[in-house]
Amino acid sequence: MTAPSTRLAVRTALLAVVLLIVETALLRMAFARGWSAPAIVGLHLAMLAPISVWILRSSWRSDRHAVLLLVSTGAFGPLGAAGVLLAMALEWYHARRATSIEQWHEMLFPPLGVDTQGELWRRIGQRASDRAGDPHVTPFLDVLSFGSVQQRQAVVAIIAQHFRPAFAAALKAALRDEHNVIRVQAATVIARLEQEFLERTLELEAAVQRTPDDPDAILALASQCDEQAFAGLLDATREEACRAEAVEGYIRYLELQPDDQAVDLRLARLQFRRGSFAEAEPRLRRLADAGHASARLWLMETLYAQRRFLDLRSVATRFGDPSAAVLPVEASAAIELWAGGEVGA
Repeated sequence: MTAPSTRLAVRTALLAVVLLIVETALLRMAFARGWSAPAIVGLHLAMLAPISVWILRSSWRSDRHAVLLLVSTGAFGPLGAAGVLLAMALEWYHARRATSIEQWHEMLFPPLGVDTQGELWRRIGQRASDRAGDPHVTPFLDVLSFGSVQQRQAVVAIIAQHFRPAFAAALKAALRDEHNVIRVQAATVIARLEQEFLERTLELEAAVQRTPDDPDAILALASQCDEQAFAGLLDATREEACRAEAVEGYIRYLELQPDDQAVDLRLARLQFRRGSFAEAEPRLRRLADAGHASARLWLMETLYAQRRFLDLRSVATRFGDPSAAVLPVEASAAIELWAGGEVGA
């Protein structure tokens, strides 16, 4: 709190004390002398009117406590003045421990820089997103479950800086934290991420409207919708709407650029996530036959989701040696298992 605002708060508190004393004395005098209710109200308003004019015409009108003092005292007499004093005392007490809005924003979105602590949180983020990292670094969810309040705040801050869809579970877990400061911080981050997604989507939609036949603009909008749905922060209805818009965009793009296998795979993958297996399977088969390793894995996922295990075994057998493709060790082992040990034999 700055010095001028502190002086203004002190003056408001002194005025509240004076009004409390005067209003209490007025009530005691009224009851002692047996004044009627209209007389008490009239005297009360006559005393408060010049004070109100004085406050509203001076610099005090910018102080929320002074305005609240006028309203509450006018409505409740000495109880209103006492309530304002109590509110100011509670605000002062909690303000000593509270974080200012500037500190809060800097904690949520600190300036990017290389430092030891920042590197530690980045390594934690690598573990949280299932990428190779230091096996001795604790993932985000464990920090949120067992870390101190400061450590949990740092986790939410690093998620805000380097958000990836893999971090969504940790961010949603922070919304259920036992400390309200963590819950508010997580909600702030989610609101900011959604706002950034929305602003970027509106920009890309405007670009498509300006050049409706530009494949790059169409692809950028479809990718944005796909990423927004995959982020895991939206409710089911909005997530499905984003996926539907992404599918439409990918189809329009492939009509203009039919040889783009990467986007073809994105579309098939998105159709799989929406449960459109009949649409995803032929697309994935075509890509798998062309030698696309990831398409082969997604084709196996599609067949497994449909419980077509014989077809799944047949596809796994046709892949040949999985070590020839750039695949994770777990994926190669799964292909060999479904092929019945014939692969690589």
